[in-house]
Amino acid sequence: MRFLRWIPVVILALLFSASFISAEQIRLADGRFLQGDVVEVKDDGFVFKLTESGGQVFLRWNQVDEGLKKRLTNQQDPDEGLNLDVVVPGARLELIDGTVYEGDITRASGGYRVKNLDIPNGKLIPEDEVIEEGFVTDIMIDAAVMMPEQEVLRLAETDREPLETARQYYELARIADKLALYQEAKDYVTLALASGPDSKLQARLTEYDTQLDELIRQAAVLQLLVEARKQAKKKVFQGALNILDEAKTTYQPTGPVLAKVDDTYSELDLDFTKFVISEWYKQMKPAARDYLKDKDNKEVSVTEALNWARRQMDVAIQERIMALVGGTDPNDIKARFGQRFDLQDAKLVKLSLKKTSFGEDGFYQIVGGHLPIAGKKPQDDPNANPTPNPRDNGRRGPGGRDGDGIDDPEDGYRFQEKKEGPGIPLPEGISPDDIKDILKRALGEDKEEGEGSGDKPKVGKQDISHLKVPDSVPSLTEWWEKASTTTKNKWLVAVYVKFSGTMTVYELDDWDIKFK
Repeated sequence: MRFLRWIPVVILALLFSASFISAEQIRLADGRFLQGDVVEVKDDGFVFKLTESGGQVFLRWNQVDEGLKKRLTNQQDPDEGLNLDVVVPGARLELIDGTVYEGDITRASGGYRVKNLDIPNGKLIPEDEVIEEGFVTDIMIDAAVMMPEQEVLRLAETDREPLETARQYYELARIADKLALYQEAKDYVTLALASGPDSKLQARLTEYDTQLDELIRQAAVLQLLVEARKQAKKKVFQGALNILDEAKTTYQPTGPVLAKVDDTYSELDLDFTKFVISEWYKQMKPAARDYLKDKDNKEVSVTEALNWARRQMDVAIQERIMALVGGTDPNDIKARFGQRFDLQDAKLVKLSLKKTSFGEDGFYQIVGGHLPIAGKKPQDDPNANPTPNPRDNGRRGPGGRDGDGIDDPEDGYRFQEKKEGPGIPLPEGISPDDIKDILKRALGEDKEEGEGSGDKPKVGKQDISHLKVPDSVPSLTEWWEKASTTTKNKWLVAVYVKFSGTMTVYELDDWDIKFK
């Protein structure tokens, strides 16, 4: 009988819910429902206007559902706690050069095969290009990596079913907006307004609806926004920014539309900088390779190659990146790369320590290798008197002042300037004093107490007993003439990392240089 007594109340509640969809239905502590509007919220309760009678009642907090009390007293910000992520299962692959792939990634012969929306046919990544533990499976990735915008939105709607609340529709509207699907966002806002939002959400929805109306009305600007995003997706970032500049110059948007253009510009500009940072490391080897392959550089001398790596390799890298992004200003490209540590501090990018290696027959005076000196020759006759060195004052012994057969720094190296007698020619721009200073640094003889801490390169004195040091070390020119193209390529990258002033070197270890 008690159940039958409440049937009319339930029926009335359902009828009024169908007829007055803008009204709010609240649940009392005893399980009953009332239809109406919250008129005023006070410390001990709230005034509620009944839809059925038009009268007002005062309800104390202990008379209503606890969740209603929490909602009415806290008045949650409509944008707080929204989940705008749409994700799908996938995998992640991080390469040595900083590139990160996400998508359907599987192991393949000799490496990994990557498939996603941008690489529908798959791409094979060699295993030696992947960092240690750089392959991560069974993770959730952005759905936009795997499917077009419309499918992402459908997936977002499916993930949130059943759709019952205004907040759910508002969340979908924000997702559609993020995907540049503005008409769809407008449709979700309409549904949200018809689903009984609280006063604060209703105000936000009304404002948002006006913004979307303005976006839709200015179709030309909207189309340019969509086109800019398409260009950015292809990594033609400068082209995307140019489109947005054109939209502002040609159509002079105002209000919400201008704000949308500016927000999109800021978003793509940051993506542009992130791309330049990751791409700069990737373009170092190709830039050196192309320099050596150029027919005009087939017979380039080691001095010319050295100067190119120190002074011109930056330009070559900038030109390669500009060709990718549609840029025309090399200074802008380099400035973006220079922001990498600021973005890392802001937790917008993650930089990993990278390594370049120039081979066992590298040279200290150029990039930091383990060999003691370029041009050391074995004595034909151990008892023969070596060519005197004026700095020895006649005290130099066979095979070095101390007679150990090794030219130690204290032995006084015999260098002569380029084209001055029988000595070993030095590369342009490097003097004998430069050699002495670099060797001292390499052997740790210039370290002061407390020096070398923090991010300074760990160059100190190296134990080379585990390395094979040949009896005869070629001069730099002799080494260059016999080196393979691959070795020269690696060496040029190492010179660039060490001397261009663009990279930050963190550690020198035998013939490896670690940098960011």
